[in-house]
Amino acid sequence: MRRIAEFQTKGLAPAARRAGRLIFGFLVMLACLEVGGALAPLLPVRLPGALMGMVVLAALLTAHRGRVAVAASEAGTLLMRRYALFFVPAGVGVMTSFGPLRGAWPAVVTALIVSSLLALVVTGLTMQLVLGLQARSRRAVLQVVCGHE
Repeated sequence: MRRIAEFQTKGLAPAARRAGRLIFGFLVMLACLEVGGALAPLLPVRLPGALMGMVVLAALLTAHRGRVAVAASEAGTLLMRRYALFFVPAGVGVMTSFGPLRGAWPAVVTALIVSSLLALVVTGLTMQLVLGLQARSRRAVLQVVCGHE
């Protein structure tokens, strides 16, 4: 009888601690979102509040490496595991707006293809640039280390 009681309560404490960390992590993220929303109108450049919230969260996680970072990391990992669910509202919106899109489908398909190709080209050129800069910096370091300036 005692073993059954120990078994039932033994697994509860770690689960409760994890739930507490997740709740704390979500609260940290929501607080950063609210701070970003409050800061965005004060800036001379128009930026979305959510973007400013991400900047605030990144600064907080860079400056603080304790419980806040662990809790926010766990909450973010949970959200990323369920990332596909965030596309459901967009899919439903497209399906409910199919009538107006029916006449504009050639423009939508063309925009999707052109933007996808443009993203691929820009990403490829950026990677080539970064890899070239890395190779040059490695050669410069090797020349300094080996004494061939």
